[in-house]
Amino acid sequence: MLRQLFKKGGSSGKGAALGREFDVGDTLEQRYEIEQVRRGYMGIVYIAYDRQRRSRVAIKTFQNKFLWDDEAIGRFNAEAELWMRLGGHPNIVRAYDLKHFMGKPHVIAEYVHGGPLRTLVRHLSPQEALDYAIQICWGMRYAVEQAGIMHCDLKPDNIMMTVEGQAKVTDFGLARALPSLAYTHDRRRSLVMRNRFASTPGGTLPYMAPELFDQPPSPGTWTDIYAFGVMLFELLTGKLPFDSMRDESLIRMHRQQPPLDPREYAPLLDPQASRIVLHCLKKRPSERYANFDEIERDLQQLRTTMFGERYTVVWSGGNAVDHDRWSERGLMHMELGEYSEASTCFRQAIEIDPAQTASWTNLARARLRLWQYNEALQAVEEGIQRAADRNDFSQLYQIKGETLAAMLRPREAVVAYDTGLSYTPNAPGVWRERGALLHKNGLHKEAAQCVETALRYDKLDSRAWRLLGDIYSAQGQAKQAHRALGESLKLDPRSAIGWARYGLAQLKLDRAVEAVKSFDFALKLDPDLQEASEGLRRAKLRVKS
Repeated sequence: MLRQLFKKGGSSGKGAALGREFDVGDTLEQRYEIEQVRRGYMGIVYIAYDRQRRSRVAIKTFQNKFLWDDEAIGRFNAEAELWMRLGGHPNIVRAYDLKHFMGKPHVIAEYVHGGPLRTLVRHLSPQEALDYAIQICWGMRYAVEQAGIMHCDLKPDNIMMTVEGQAKVTDFGLARALPSLAYTHDRRRSLVMRNRFASTPGGTLPYMAPELFDQPPSPGTWTDIYAFGVMLFELLTGKLPFDSMRDESLIRMHRQQPPLDPREYAPLLDPQASRIVLHCLKKRPSERYANFDEIERDLQQLRTTMFGERYTVVWSGGNAVDHDRWSERGLMHMELGEYSEASTCFRQAIEIDPAQTASWTNLARARLRLWQYNEALQAVEEGIQRAADRNDFSQLYQIKGETLAAMLRPREAVVAYDTGLSYTPNAPGVWRERGALLHKNGLHKEAAQCVETALRYDKLDSRAWRLLGDIYSAQGQAKQAHRALGESLKLDPRSAIGWARYGLAQLKLDRAVEAVKSFDFALKLDPDLQEASEGLRRAKLRVKS
C-alpha cells in the first residue's frame, strides 16, 4: 500500500522507495560523515567521522525490512537506552547517543580501532585467551552492577579488540530487540539455519543456554554466563562445545548432551581451565557460577598458576575527567528527553570548567526545551563571551534565535539567525529555522528561499522538506507541495504528521482516494493526531460526493 501511494505524482517517478539507507559520502545533521557501510544479517553499521567529537564513531541500526515492525523498534529503543545509561568503562563499547534518522533509531557508539574477537579464534595462546576472558568479566560485572543489564548475545563477534589488546563488549541487548528471522524451512521441510551466527531475540544459537528454549524462556545473568562459557571453550580450543548444521540437533545438544572436556581438543590445557569452562556450561542455571566476579576470581587464580601472576593491566577509557563525564551524561539525558536532568549535568560541567563553550551551548539547549527562556538566553550570552570557533558562534546564535522565536520576538530572532549565518553561511539548521519563522509570520516567498538554501546544504533533512511542502501549500502551489512532502516521507516514512500533510496535498490535487490512505496511515502511526482525523473526515466526504 505504501509504495502505491507514491506511484502517482511521486517526485522521483514511478515506484519511488520509502525509506533509505545511507551511503558513503552522506553527511548526517552536518555532523556525521559516512565513511564506511557494513551490512550484516539484520543490522547495518556505519563508520562515520563525528565533526563535533573530532573522532570516528559507529552508527548502528537495523535494515529497512524491519522499518514497520513497531515492537522491534520499541525494543531497540529500550535496549539502546539501557546501553547508553551504562556510561563509560574500559571494557565496554560506549553508547553515546540514540538518534532517529530515516524513521529508524540509530545508536551512536564508540568506534574501536581493531576488529571483533571472532577473527582471533584459533590464533590465541592460552595466556591471551585468559587475558581477554578476564577483561570480558570486568565489563560484564560493571554492566550488571551499574544497570542490572543483561547482554543477551555474548559471543566473539560482539567483543571488539583494539590493536593494543583491549577487549570491549559491545551491542548490549540489541539482539533481543530485533525480530527472530534466523530460521526457515527448505524444500524437504527440515529446519535449517540461514546464518549460523545470526542473532535472534534470545541470542545466537551456538551460544544459547538450555533455559532459553523453554516455554516461556527464563533469561538472566545466568544465560550470559552460559554464553561466556561457550565463548571461553572456543577461545581455549578453537572449537564450539556443541556444533551441528541442523538447528534441532544443536538445540537438543544444549538441552541434553553434556559438553566434552575442552582437553579433548586441547590436551595440554590446565585441568582448572576445563573446570571453569564446564562450571559455566552446567545445564541448570543454579549450578553455574553465580556472577562474573566468581568467574574472574577463578580465572585469575588459573592465570597465576599457569603464568606466575594475575592480570592487572589498567586500560584508559572509563575514567574521563569530571567535566567530560558530566557533559557526556548530560548529552545522554538530552537524547532521552530528560531535559531537567541534562540541565543539572551541564551545570555541573560548567562549575568544573566554565571556559568550555560547549557546556554553555548544551545548557542553553536544555533550558530552551524546559521553556526556561530567560535562562536559555543567559546561557547563550555566557557562551558567546567564551566562543572562539565560528561553528560555536553559529550554534549559539541559532539557539538564541529559536529562544526569541518561542518568546514571540520574531524580529530579534531573525537578527540572531542572520548573525549566526554571518559566521557559517552554509549552516542548514540555521537556514531552516529562519525559514520556519518567516513562514509562521506569513512571509512565504522569503521562507521558501531559506528552506531551499537549507536543502542545498543538507538534502537529507526530512524536516526541511516537510517545511518546504507546508510553505508551498500556503502559497497555493499544490503540485510543488505534494512533491516536497513526498521527499520528506522517503526520508522519514514513519512521520505521522508527514503523512497527514501529504494527505492534505493529495486532497488539493483532487486525489481523495489516495488521501484517505495517507490519513489512515498517519492515524496508525499516531491515533491522536487531530490533523489526520479531520483530514480523513474531509477525504471520505470528498470520495462519497
